[in-house]
Amino acid sequence: MADIHNLFSKFNSEISLSPDKKENLRRGRDALRGKIKTWFADNNKQKPTFCWQGSFAMKTTVNPINGNEYDLDDGVYLSGYSDADQESWPAPATVHSWIKSAVNGHTKQSPVDKDTCVRVVYEAGYHIDYPIYIMQDDIAYLAHKRDGWIVSDPKAFKDWFIEKVQDNDEQLRRVVKYMKAWKEYKEIPLKGIEITILVANNFEIYEGRDEKSLRDTLSSIINTLSMNFSCVKPVLPGEDLFDGVSETKKNKIIDGLTDLKDALDKAIAEDDPAVASDYMIGMFGNRFPKGESVKKSNETTSSFVQTSSPGILRHDGRSA
Repeated sequence: MADIHNLFSKFNSEISLSPDKKENLRRGRDALRGKIKTWFADNNKQKPTFCWQGSFAMKTTVNPINGNEYDLDDGVYLSGYSDADQESWPAPATVHSWIKSAVNGHTKQSPVDKDTCVRVVYEAGYHIDYPIYIMQDDIAYLAHKRDGWIVSDPKAFKDWFIEKVQDNDEQLRRVVKYMKAWKEYKEIPLKGIEITILVANNFEIYEGRDEKSLRDTLSSIINTLSMNFSCVKPVLPGEDLFDGVSETKKNKIIDGLTDLKDALDKAIAEDDPAVASDYMIGMFGNRFPKGESVKKSNETTSSFVQTSSPGILRHDGRSA
């Protein structure tokens, strides 16, 4: 059987954000935090605090295909409202306007005011989202322009995931990234948070063999979803992210997971790394590296055998 762990290691490097991209995000985050703090001070408002969240904070961000935008989520936590009645809180649209005013002009494109956040878009191909929260009784409330102040705690989710990694292995993070890359390439209707929850709750460690860990984790996910097609968020408000999903979407998810698991079974059973990698390229695209054929490697080795004396071809002791 082919050991293609080294190919998965190369694939992980290929789909991971480069140091330059990470630095761009950090530099942009720090500059925008400074602008927001200054705006709040200039407008006689209590200084907010920040907490970066999402896949970048959990180290599961995947390089997008075809140069699509990558991003960072940086939560803004407003001060001075935790002891006040919610009826006296500012409207979500109002606090959105504060953040929008604070970051306006930082980039050529005007900030985008979405329902759940204010987005700052950079020409270099990335953006930073600023969701806005108020903490009360250890519960985080998100300023949602359409739905009002709603319970949502990405920091608690980040902490939950990091604890899962600490209880298991860094391999868990890599498996999440492999599945994110797969879902983007195959256009599977799964969100990053759903993949993160499914992997973390069904993770099967296989030391030194990422392909087998991914295969075994997929088997567990498929079995779990076959018994109960749900994906419950492990922190407040604890909603089922698959609630109300259509049969068409459900079948596409199950069929996609099964196809990936079957391809891994074939790759793991294959003796030739080149053939094994073809199965994976079919699932992940050309970002997955091509393995070297065992046959080709053996032929190359045998073609260049060196000896210290002439070859003896006949029993009479004469050389060729």
